[in-house]
Amino acid sequence: MRSAALAVVAFITLVGCLVGPAAAASAPTPDPGAVDAVKRYVTALEKPDADAAYRLLTPAQQHYFGNARNFASNYTATRYRIVDFTVAKVTVRSAAIVEVDVAQTSSFFDIANEKTSTAQVTEPYFALRANGAWGVKEIYVPWKSYAPNAQASGGGITVIVDRIEFFDHRMRVYCTLRDLGSKAVQVLPLLRSTMTIAGKTVAALDTADFPLNDEQFFEGARVYPMHQAVGYINFPLPSRTDTALKATITIGPVVADGASQPAFVTIGPLDLRPW
Repeated sequence: MRSAALAVVAFITLVGCLVGPAAAASAPTPDPGAVDAVKRYVTALEKPDADAAYRLLTPAQQHYFGNARNFASNYTATRYRIVDFTVAKVTVRSAAIVEVDVAQTSSFFDIANEKTSTAQVTEPYFALRANGAWGVKEIYVPWKSYAPNAQASGGGITVIVDRIEFFDHRMRVYCTLRDLGSKAVQVLPLLRSTMTIAGKTVAALDTADFPLNDEQFFEGARVYPMHQAVGYINFPLPSRTDTALKATITIGPVVADGASQPAFVTIGPLDLRPW
């Protein structure tokens, strides 16, 4: 669930355009309050105390998530935890924007291996000054997430919907394509997959935009017996209204070796209630 490198670069580029080269050249020494805000935020996540972390976000970020429960759902769905951390680098982007790179050891649920794993990464957090106070902004995170762990089988393959993440204009569905049969199966998840949600059926986003879309799923996944492929599919979000939703996902086409016609696998309806 962590920040995408390209999104961070885009954000930094936008900041550079806003502050201009003269402002960047004369950037002040980091305000201790900016670094302190990030340290308190990451400490809250380490505890974990999602409510405390939510209160340290900028007003705009709080509005993006909607409420502390939505914010916490991202950590619940991914089982993401910060084990320990240190501040690695501080960069002043402007008088009101400070980037704090945090070296951290994190644990999370590894979908592909179905177990908790750990990783050492350096994450960029941004402290933004608004209304005289420092708040924290993260880049490229969903405003709420679910982990349905629902599955269905068809056409020689089992599809597991591991996670559904909500962004402003799209939903990202992480899923596992598992072949438990005796024949290899070709799956083209971005070709004709659909999601029915809030009474509307929408087609998977199928453009060659990476990493927005999963490159392996864009090209098509060939899954051999007793093997699996793990990836994600994006669907447009008809409405951001944070209400109870029923979602049904159909994945396909699925073509098993020797099959006379393609098959489709339907999972759901999934009950997605507000947190």
